Amino acid sequence: MLRSPTEREERATALRERLGAEQRESERDLLTMAEAAAALKVSRPTAYRLLRNEPGVNLLRTPGSKRPIIRVERSVVERLLRRTAN
Repeated sequence: MLRSPTEREERATALRERLGAEQRESERDLLTMAEAAAALKVSRPTAYRLLRNEPGVNLLRTPGSKRPIIRVERSVVERLLRRTAN
């Protein structure tokens, strides 16, 4: 279906806005280990043991730091909750 240039531009603008909103949402979908532990209702060390080998857990190493910064995707926590509920 052919659209007028105005309609195409409006659709492109709406798509760019939606993609920007999705990117901001995805940034909020990263949890700290403390937030993940709270969601799982376990201690931080237990959450680390449960999540350390899961895909979607990001270890960010900073130069000179002894410990990595850990960020967990919200979907990983939800997947673990579903898995343990069964």
